[in-house]
Amino acid sequence: MNATNLFREAVAAIPKDVTTQVNWSFAIADKIDAKLKEIGMTQKEFAKEVGKTEPEVSRWLSGTHNFTLRTLAKISSVLGEDIIKI
Repeated sequence: MNATNLFREAVAAIPKDVTTQVNWSFAIADKIDAKLKEIGMTQKEFAKEVGKTEPEVSRWLSGTHNFTLRTLAKISSVLGEDIIKI
């Protein structure tokens, strides 16, 4: 079996809920990053406003962070826009 086939099998074995979570995490990170650019706020300024460290915000923007609802609410408040809509 070659590497491409092995990779495809591994990806196919990932549960749908995990794939959805990863997709949502990246979408949230992209939305935060776009809003920061739109309003001209640096990661450092944003980190201070949400009460987090700059390295933590950097991890958020990597798309691999599992946000709590409280954190999403704080982010939305600081950015002046809902990050998620239900």
